[in-house]
Amino acid sequence: MSVNMSYIETMADRITTLLIKGKVGYEDEITPAQAAKIIAFLEAEDAGSVTLGEGTVDHQPDRRSGAEKVESAREALDISGAKKNPEKIVALAAYVMQDGGDTFKVEDVKAAFRRARETAPGNFPRDLSTAITSGWVGDAGSGEYFLTAKVDGVLDGSFKFGNGATPRARSTPRKSPAAGKPAKAKNGKPEVFATIDVIPSTMEGFPAYSKMKQNKDKLLWVVKFAKDSGITGLANKDIEWITDHLGAGVPSKQISATFTSVQKAGYANKSTQDRTIRITPDGETYLATVGSAAAV
Repeated sequence: MSVNMSYIETMADRITTLLIKGKVGYEDEITPAQAAKIIAFLEAEDAGSVTLGEGTVDHQPDRRSGAEKVESAREALDISGAKKNPEKIVALAAYVMQDGGDTFKVEDVKAAFRRARETAPGNFPRDLSTAITSGWVGDAGSGEYFLTAKVDGVLDGSFKFGNGATPRARSTPRKSPAAGKPAKAKNGKPEVFATIDVIPSTMEGFPAYSKMKQNKDKLLWVVKFAKDSGITGLANKDIEWITDHLGAGVPSKQISATFTSVQKAGYANKSTQDRTIRITPDGETYLATVGSAAAV
């Protein structure tokens, strides 16, 4: 029997299409390991020396960590040992992200709670905030969040929750959303301000910070101050810290919405690389008018 064989491997999902042509045809999507077994079986002089059985199963690894994928939301909770709601949020976020995503959304995690036959937290924002302050989750802005390196291994059993403490000292994120959870100096000051000894409440050519009554004006003021100080942009946590330091803070939960407002007005934008917020020339023009009749 004349048999023509060809296979095409799709690197994105490690699935091979095996096509056998002859008196008996066969075409299916299988793993590379299974394709190799079938080809070896067909080409072997002694077909009895090659077996096709369970050895052809190829468990697909998690693309992020190299570990086997967790098959269900319930299994993610069991492996992680998560008991409290903030811990469950982390474990299910890791489950949601294991297909290669860098960030997750609240609705994705709530859906995972349902798949695990668990009731989603009644006060989800509070429990998510607890996960953030524990150093497990970072805010990437625009309603998206990421897991920090503190919880690496949460789905392979190498990380376990316990008494609110984590066994690792690092709190840096895996990839690009690094600015969502900036490093802090020992005194609590974000590292981005480490070289600034005194943060003034006035800027030449602009109204004093005390004149900033709206959150959007406070945000633009501190981002402009950062620019004048040689700091390209500020992350949400930087803005929360410096506005609080100046005596009229913008709550962390309101920063994303505030940024959206000034972005739509053309007063600020956000870096696609480090997610920091930056003021635009139009934003500077507007800021100079705050408190005057020309302010909008």
